[in-house]
Amino acid sequence: MAFIMFIASSMLEYVSFFIFIMVLFRFSIKENILKFILGALILAFVSNTLQTESLQDISPLVNVLILFFLTTIILKVRLFHSFIMVVIGYVVQALVQFILIAILVYYKVFEEFITYTESGYTLQILTFTSVCLISAFIYLSKGGFSYIESSSRFYKDSIKGNKLFLIFLVVGILIIFVANLLYIASNAPDQLLETIISVSIFFVVVLLILIYFSIRKER
Repeated sequence: MAFIMFIASSMLEYVSFFIFIMVLFRFSIKENILKFILGALILAFVSNTLQTESLQDISPLVNVLILFFLTTIILKVRLFHSFIMVVIGYVVQALVQFILIAILVYYKVFEEFITYTESGYTLQILTFTSVCLISAFIYLSKGGFSYIESSSRFYKDSIKGNKLFLIFLVVGILIIFVANLLYIASNAPDQLLETIISVSIFFVVVLLILIYFSIRKER
């Protein structure tokens, strides 16, 4: 039962990620959602394997690589553009999840979050709900970016003129990786809250910079 619950809640979490990047970059959800649901199922099984093999430390990097591959293949976008979509989506989802953890710990709903338990499932479902609500707001307010087009191929000049953008994309991935390590190392609730607040500030700064570059590219 715990295995089924983990797969289901993890799948929902990944589905919300795909919905968010499609809405943010104005891709059709209707045309791609079934493919991404299958991709989310694959990712859920990968996450389960990483958990059972005690490889949680490297899970962000593994997830990013798989998300990058799936986004490139399904949406048929350039590799650089896929990297932009995945990193921004992953940073947003990580920020949402860390904020949820801080709220739940602060109000003593849960003292810690353990995989295959009620606390873990609750966090994943709340993440799914929150990211979907953010996506709905972007869609209804007609926000998002359209500078990424489908059916495009990778060209060497895709990165030309975007070095700073690329640097902050890499920084975003590194922060997620470090945040995961700090979260695993945090034991006491007070220590966990301090870690989450510190990491969230870095997430916000990087996200604002990435959004700034996206607005520039849109113009």
